[in-house]
Amino acid sequence: MGYGVISQRPSCGSYFSDAPFLALWGTRYLSLFRPFGAFLVDALTGQLPQVAFVEPRFLDNASGTSGDDHPYADIRNGQAFLALIYAVLTRSPAWPRTVLIITYDEWGGFFDHVPPPVVSEIPDADLAAGHTDGLLGFRVPCLLISPFARRAEVSSVVFDHTSVLRLIEWRWDLAPLTVRDAGANNLADALDFSAPRRAAPQFRVPFGPFGAPCGGAAGVTTSMWHQLLALAHDVGWPRG
Repeated sequence: MGYGVISQRPSCGSYFSDAPFLALWGTRYLSLFRPFGAFLVDALTGQLPQVAFVEPRFLDNASGTSGDDHPYADIRNGQAFLALIYAVLTRSPAWPRTVLIITYDEWGGFFDHVPPPVVSEIPDADLAAGHTDGLLGFRVPCLLISPFARRAEVSSVVFDHTSVLRLIEWRWDLAPLTVRDAGANNLADALDFSAPRRAAPQFRVPFGPFGAPCGGAAGVTTSMWHQLLALAHDVGWPRG
């Protein structure tokens, strides 16, 4: 999330790798759709919108070649995808004012010894759908990567997915969508704005692709990493 000029309605975009998730709502959000290649260009040239969502490859889950960590995918592809986003953002002109949030929509189906907490108010839409117990789900990973992120710290505050909304609403002084995000803890509480640290460690991560289609061989000619290096050279990004 790039921190730019405060406005009542921040600029936003949704970058997709193959199938845009927002397409589930038809063409309503068509103006927000941008291909993943545009994310690379926008990040490296400092042109990202103030709020940006970046999606992995969703298609071909059944073949084992998707990039979203769902079965039967090789999860190394999903992790390499995250490494690429990290590498680009930490080299972006917007990095000094950026917060990268990495989270998941579910916990993977394994046992969690911590019982889900209960929300104080349940949105009308949840009640209409029959979700009357107010229980949050099991814990999911969430990483905050930013010059404002506290180093080597795990927060004990109860956050949920609407805490991301709460952060956006707090940053741009927006009204909450429902009682759920209105009552959520602000994810910004896990940040420290008093002493930003712009230096970001860099890692050499094999980009892949990893694995192969179930029952067949993968046919990939050029990795996205090589495409990124070529793009970086074109825009004058030092290879380092």
